[in-house]
Amino acid sequence: MNSKQESQSALGERLHELRSQHRYSIRGLAAKAGVSASLVSDVEKGKVEPSISTLTRLASAMGTTITYFFSPQAQSMGRVVKAVDRVPFGGLADPASGTRPASGTRFELASPTELHSIEAIYGHYEVGGWFGEEPFTHEGEEWGFVLSGRLKVILGDEVHFLDPGDSIWFPSTVPHRMENVADTPTQYIWIDIPPRN
Repeated sequence: MNSKQESQSALGERLHELRSQHRYSIRGLAAKAGVSASLVSDVEKGKVEPSISTLTRLASAMGTTITYFFSPQAQSMGRVVKAVDRVPFGGLADPASGTRPASGTRFELASPTELHSIEAIYGHYEVGGWFGEEPFTHEGEEWGFVLSGRLKVILGDEVHFLDPGDSIWFPSTVPHRMENVADTPTQYIWIDIPPRN
């Protein structure tokens, strides 16, 4: 394969990937861009080199510019963590404390694993599930958003009930624990922000 063929193949792969992410069929994208379905198919297979005009139409139909198809930086400004790629992990409590960190819960890292400035967690609490057998503290800040169910958050002497769409923020130095008080599973997104140096 010569360099021109390699370039066409790479462009075709990029087009296919972006079309798939938009969940457009070949015919759907072609209609949106005002080109033929066979042309879209041939470009994706690396069979033809599209004109700038064709690429502009295809890019515009998917909300981007033609530089997406050529620039190595086109996809590097953001990081996507697909649901199937979230890293599961256990409780966060200090094992030396002798307390169980959680029961009836599942936690998955929803942010890229190499980040140190923020940690986004997808949490799933079964009916009766809880986190923190005893209230615990650590450095930093926390923000949580309930997706479904009902979450009881105990902060020191305060008790808060969060329903879907509700959120909460608090400094992590406040003793805290959480539990599902719904008769269905509770799911949330939780953001842990470590202390600033």
